[in-house]
Amino acid sequence: MPTDVLELEMIDTSKAIVEECLSVQPDDEVVVITDPRKFGVAKSIATAANAVGATTVTSIMPLLESHGNEPPPTVAEAMKTADVAFTCTTHAITHTRARLEAADEGTRSGILRGVTEDMMVEGAMTVDFKELRRVTEALAELMTDASRAHVTSENGTDIEFSIEGTQAHSLDGYYHEEYGFATLPPGEAPTHPVEGTANGTIVIDVSMDNIGTLDEPIRLEVKEGFVTEVSGGDEAETLRNILANSDSNAGNLAEFAIGTNPKAGLIGNTAEDKKRAGTMHFAIGDNESLGGSTRSEIHLDGVLRKPTVKLDDMTVVKDGVLDTDLLTD
Repeated sequence: MPTDVLELEMIDTSKAIVEECLSVQPDDEVVVITDPRKFGVAKSIATAANAVGATTVTSIMPLLESHGNEPPPTVAEAMKTADVAFTCTTHAITHTRARLEAADEGTRSGILRGVTEDMMVEGAMTVDFKELRRVTEALAELMTDASRAHVTSENGTDIEFSIEGTQAHSLDGYYHEEYGFATLPPGEAPTHPVEGTANGTIVIDVSMDNIGTLDEPIRLEVKEGFVTEVSGGDEAETLRNILANSDSNAGNLAEFAIGTNPKAGLIGNTAEDKKRAGTMHFAIGDNESLGGSTRSEIHLDGVLRKPTVKLDDMTVVKDGVLDTDLLTD
């Protein structure tokens, strides 16, 4: 689609994100953070914030190396002093000290990690936001109330872990004060496995942060909450190198999340892939933003296409199909 047409098409989505999801007001100070690859989306968000009457500043930072890397100090400071911070970046800064410190200062963050112009006008962004919020909040409540999770799949995933005492989030596109952020595109309920409790095998077969669409599945062996072995093809070798060149907590099993968005597609971009209803993803690395206590310089998601997910004795996903009947009032 031509750039000028995309700019027009993005207007309605950007307006909804700014005015409904983050509730930007005329007296708000807004910072829109981006990098050279995502300036088009940032420009649209900044235009929508400016149209509300908010004082809006756009900051273009260098491209980060990986999801979970800290932004430059000047960007981190801007996030803390703003009323609202939109992060339209290639790599997520959701799971960073900068984002957590901004939340402590009361900043409302809108996360648009990896979002492209095309994603702003089709797929996951076209969902009924209010219905998605209802479903995602109901799933997050089930996850919060559960004590254990067991995930399997036909291609070899078989892993169990405790989620007792953890809180699941409803990442439905709307800002939630208790989390301190909203994510777009919307549609997932994440939490974190209790540290040290995960044991088994994960087979990632859709996409992986820092890699993209997978030609061959990546197999992770997990023992007492840490990845002990990575196997597969060339992409598995890439992930092994990432872990080898990162910190000692990079192999921590940091996140367990279920997708809830029926409009999301499998497009090779984890920002949307992981939101597809019935998929689920695990992440490795930092889990502090999800209520855990393990710090890492990375947070990388890997998506499973057709999992079966049990919470205690309740099957909430069967072969990639989310049981929405369980989520009806």
